[in-house]
Amino acid sequence: MIEGKIIGVFGSDPAARAGFLGPVAKKSEAEGSLVLYHRVEGGVPYSFLEDAQFPERIQGYSRIASLSDAAFYLLPKFGKMTAPDGELAVLVDALGLDGSLVSVDEPGAQPAAFKGLRLERYPVEERSSKSSVIDLSKVGTAPGLPKGALVYIDRAFSVKGVGLVVLGFVVSGTVSVHDQLRLVPGDGKTAEVRGIQVHDVDHDSVGRGVRVGLSLRGVELKDLDKVSWMDDGSIPTSEKVTLEYRQSGYYKQSVDGRDMHLQLPGEVVTCKTKLEGGRLTASLAAQAPVWDGMRVGLIDLNGKGLRVAGGGVCRI
Repeated sequence: MIEGKIIGVFGSDPAARAGFLGPVAKKSEAEGSLVLYHRVEGGVPYSFLEDAQFPERIQGYSRIASLSDAAFYLLPKFGKMTAPDGELAVLVDALGLDGSLVSVDEPGAQPAAFKGLRLERYPVEERSSKSSVIDLSKVGTAPGLPKGALVYIDRAFSVKGVGLVVLGFVVSGTVSVHDQLRLVPGDGKTAEVRGIQVHDVDHDSVGRGVRVGLSLRGVELKDLDKVSWMDDGSIPTSEKVTLEYRQSGYYKQSVDGRDMHLQLPGEVVTCKTKLEGGRLTASLAAQAPVWDGMRVGLIDLNGKGLRVAGGGVCRI
């Protein structure tokens, strides 16, 4: 079985992201705002994700943060932090990611203080845009994952001679050929996994952290119109998410009783919030996977300035 790692590359400067990613990984896919690079190190596939639509839109980087095992935060040139740089730092903090601060082609760069954010504890790595050498040995696995199989789906389409295919990321567990996977949200309908591909190579099974293509049997394309996840039936689902909420010190508005967006693993969904003490309950429009320890973020897409309100860990 193949398992991988997902790394978010966070930076407001497209040139800096290209200078970091170009030498260390191969660009393999661009769909909407998501741009994916991959590298195989020691037999482990690493997916490096960046967002081409930031800062105009925050949803792409929010999705990346929710899926990632680790973050590489690219320091701005000459230490000049802009509002988008600050927003990305708050986002990485809200989703509870560990990682590194990366300085590209700027030896001796002094990072900002990142006061009150977990980025204060990030080590600093200096890199040359000409170097393909990178140490990935410290990239761990995202905390709080469920034991069952869960796949986040971002694309579904039909292929002549193959049938229905979905692309996505294995969030947790193991997916194997002939598994029956439940559509979420859905009415209990399931699909059989006919085949599995990772970078155009067939596999019998895949595990956490892999960008995967699954060919399916037993469902039609229209059945996946509102489906964001597939699981083995063991992941709890609910239209309410309760979390130990931690509001960012940089977000000054109240979140109680508002229509906002909740960043679940891979998907941003609308929600109605209710805050009681340190617990926030988000009511959703449809069923979603919800388990104890799941990382989530609270997003204010209509916010003036900072769009990341905070984040937390689900409790059931």
